[in-house]
Amino acid sequence: MNVVIKTGIKSLDDMLGGGILDDSVVLIIYDTYSLGWSLAIELFKGFLERDCFGVVTSYSLPLSMLEKYADMLGFDVEGQGEMSNLVVLDIFGAVNGIPPTRPFVRSPGSVDSSTFLPKVSALYYEVLRDAGSRKPVGLTVALDGFATMFGEDSAMKLFQRNIAMKEMARASEDRPRPINLMLLNKDRVSKRFLSWMSHYSEHIIEFEPTDVPGREKLLVRKSLLPDFEPGVAEFMFSRGKARVV
Repeated sequence: MNVVIKTGIKSLDDMLGGGILDDSVVLIIYDTYSLGWSLAIELFKGFLERDCFGVVTSYSLPLSMLEKYADMLGFDVEGQGEMSNLVVLDIFGAVNGIPPTRPFVRSPGSVDSSTFLPKVSALYYEVLRDAGSRKPVGLTVALDGFATMFGEDSAMKLFQRNIAMKEMARASEDRPRPINLMLLNKDRVSKRFLSWMSHYSEHIIEFEPTDVPGREKLLVRKSLLPDFEPGVAEFMFSRGKARVV
């Protein structure tokens, strides 16, 4: 029987068909000027408030910029890290030779397409020990950065291999399974890459612009829950607050 987890935003849960499937990928797609990425931070923040353990994987931003984006929404990355509520896997820093300077920031060291999966997987399992019995919730910032870092073809192959590793882990491991919130700026990748990432996502939320600043269309494109019906809502952002109505 599928386990469904509420996002904490009723209108979004209704559109998804009840919530988010446990052990699933939620792909959040937006464009260059969109503020749709803020929804992922709101959801991530809400899960941590419900005693989940956060794992932020950063491909696109150095830590200082990651914190600025989070601060915009009233989310204190450093504070949550110091309270052992989250860990940042700093892939951007690793690739660009920036060593971690805070205890909650972890680096896999030097990586390329051949060493990425073994090094990052080992680091991830190390991080899970910090989570204990808490449910892990991942926030990927962002898949377009991942594609740029390794090239789209290599990134797609790495993603597929990671899915295969997760499938094997389901059969052999007895631990809480993660929810993964993955950001993707569609203006930075090909349609082919977008299509593959959509294929491997259980839920897809996409944002489209309107003529009104701070207001966008939110479309739930996909959900593998039986009660799902594709739908549209209004997404509003103002003064650090994101709302779905």
